[in-house]
Amino acid sequence: MFTRYITIALRLFRKKKTYTLINLTGLVIGITLFFLIALWVKDEFSYDRFIPHAERTFRIESTTLSPDGTSMELAETGWPVGRTLQEKYEEVEKVCYIRSWNPMIKLKDVYVREPSLFADENFFDVFGYDLKVGNPQTALKEPYTVVISQAIEEKYFGKGNGLGKLLMVNDTIPHRVTGVFKELPSHSHLKIDLVGSFSTTCAMFPEDCKYEYASGWFDINVNTYVRLKPNVTSKQFENKIKNLVGTYGKEAIKSTGFNTVLYLRPVQDIYLYSGKASAAGTVGNIQTVYVFITIGIFILLIACLNFINLSTARAIERAKEVGIKKVLGTDKKQLIVQFLIEAGLLCTIATLCSLIVAYLTLSPFNYFTNKNFTISTLLAPDNLILLVSILILLIPLTGFYPAWILSNYQPVTILKGSFTHSSKGNFLRKILVVTQFAVSICLIIGTLIIWQQLSFMKTQSLGFDKDKIVVVDMKEVQWTARHQQAETFKKELSQLSSITSVTGCRAIPGRSGWDGQFAYGEGLAQGQGILVEHIPVDYDYLKTIGLKLIAGRDFIQDSKADSVESYLINETAMKAFGWNTPQNALDKKLSASGMNGKVIGVIKDYHQHGLQEAIRPVIMNVTPSINVFAIRYSGNDPDLVVTHLKKTWQKIFPAYSLDYKFLDDDFQQQYQKEEKLIQSFSIAAILAILIACLGLFGLATYAVDTRTKEIGIRKVLGASVTDLVSLLSKDFLLLVLIALVVATPLAFYVMNLWLQDFAYRVSISWWVFILAGITSVLIAMLTISYQSIKVAVSNPVKSLRSE
Repeated sequence: MFTRYITIALRLFRKKKTYTLINLTGLVIGITLFFLIALWVKDEFSYDRFIPHAERTFRIESTTLSPDGTSMELAETGWPVGRTLQEKYEEVEKVCYIRSWNPMIKLKDVYVREPSLFADENFFDVFGYDLKVGNPQTALKEPYTVVISQAIEEKYFGKGNGLGKLLMVNDTIPHRVTGVFKELPSHSHLKIDLVGSFSTTCAMFPEDCKYEYASGWFDINVNTYVRLKPNVTSKQFENKIKNLVGTYGKEAIKSTGFNTVLYLRPVQDIYLYSGKASAAGTVGNIQTVYVFITIGIFILLIACLNFINLSTARAIERAKEVGIKKVLGTDKKQLIVQFLIEAGLLCTIATLCSLIVAYLTLSPFNYFTNKNFTISTLLAPDNLILLVSILILLIPLTGFYPAWILSNYQPVTILKGSFTHSSKGNFLRKILVVTQFAVSICLIIGTLIIWQQLSFMKTQSLGFDKDKIVVVDMKEVQWTARHQQAETFKKELSQLSSITSVTGCRAIPGRSGWDGQFAYGEGLAQGQGILVEHIPVDYDYLKTIGLKLIAGRDFIQDSKADSVESYLINETAMKAFGWNTPQNALDKKLSASGMNGKVIGVIKDYHQHGLQEAIRPVIMNVTPSINVFAIRYSGNDPDLVVTHLKKTWQKIFPAYSLDYKFLDDDFQQQYQKEEKLIQSFSIAAILAILIACLGLFGLATYAVDTRTKEIGIRKVLGASVTDLVSLLSKDFLLLVLIALVVATPLAFYVMNLWLQDFAYRVSISWWVFILAGITSVLIAMLTISYQSIKVAVSNPVKSLRSE
């Protein structure tokens, strides 16, 4: 029986090649995209699953509350938090400290910065990393010890030769290798090749360390992880520790005026849900995952709707087959099984084809998602099970409704020749076409609005001159080298006449300075401070970046007073301190980051960061903290500047690799999320329209086939080609217009919600919906017109002879 059903299905596929190809193409596109997205989503959700007792392991996160009501959410805490948790709370089983570390290690004649962090002796117990050699209980106990990956071992010492060797850090500090990792888990929110002992910090700066553990409640610069004891309820414990700083850090709160609230973040939620990386870590975005899932479901749904629509539209062709089979004794259950097998066979062929297409599109998909999927990934048992699961889900979705409809035909009606499509069936097909195009139009509208917002952010005035500036990243250069050679580097660069100024600073626009610093201004009550972004700069910062002073003066070169007690602030900071006018702010006392001084100038507000967020208070002073150099040049020959930069770099920093960009490009990197989103929506819109048009083409072909004699008679009676094309097209175009009416309010609502996340945003323009409507109508018209024109210009004699 089963073999006979397969044979009938294959005959049907051969006989109706056009419909089979349309259905197959739509299903292959839908399954391929859904499968690839499912692989990506599965990969994103797999982070940190290797951690033992993950359900009891949490990162302590903090929200700093300022007296003026503003707040800042951080992934870090102050140092006393972890120690207090270990000593005062019996629910805590383990505490682990992690801190950023950026060591420079010399490899032959070149310095290399490896992905690194400091961690205490509980690191291996809490995170479950395995060592190939070394004792995990003691490997990070002593100062100046380090655990390295096998890749680092082979790179610096040779394979299997690392344990016990000395690794020279920053040219001056030897660290003994006490362990070598086994293969590091790739799906971890911590990206590391080297872990140094946390106690090294205390060995290097004992007094600072003593202060931090005792009083550093608001020196929020360590990641604190806890593992709770079994049977401890995380929600109850979170409520218990929320005000820990207020309970044990009263003196710090009293002296600063600030407070901190603590929260628990499950370790397996850090990657996707936190948006905040730990030291040497990386994070994903759950919103992006939801977008991808939605796109995958929509595309697969449209493909299924295509199949259902075409199957039910062609029901009349199979009506006689059903009638004869029922007369000969075939029951309804057998007919349903037959039609489900036909749908299942086509879905199986589409699934096999989609596996091939997935392999062929793997390279661009990897590029788009920053993954490294291979053919081995596709053929992995769990992923093949995933593909089979998609197939199992797809068969009833595509096959059950057509099977139910076909099996319900009454043989008496069919064999009398009076069978026609029911009004309910016709209405359902129209609903399906409207649904397909409504989804497609929503995606088109979404793409246009995202593009509109992105264009708006890229073209707005930023308050500084971002053109003709080369940015040199100094993070790969040793701290001492970059500061000792700073003036020499600037002088050498300035020898090129087209270079007008050079500045060395902590952060240029588009990058973060010292964020979340406490600042106290004259006139505010004791302990009444605000949160600011503190950017250490040099004397040439304003003129190089192109910032505008609206009151006061710039820093004076080599002024001792300016180097120890002068601040520049932006307008937003001026208002936050309560100094109503720029002139009123001059000479006001200001204390921030432990440095006391006075305001010498007010800078016109500018965008230090992208337009996703509002302008925040910014303060600047002359402090040697160089992470980047900015080089402003004149003329129209950037290649000349870059050539001179490379020669100067080789002369001053020969042991380090040069990393440079242009400021306009560097600033645009803040919009990568939006760039990725518009790419996703564009691809989804194209595929959705393609699948919908395949279905529309199939329905148009079927409509033409069923009205062949009518068209022939109309031609004989004098109907023109235009009349016939209009007759055959108007019903379909009406459905597209209805889809536009349905999609417009839905797309407006969703995209308006999306825009609320931007501090500076566009208003949704009416032309977006007009353009989406015109685009969809034109695409639908082109799809329908081929078949319409083809039959309209054909010889009516042939159509009148046909049966």
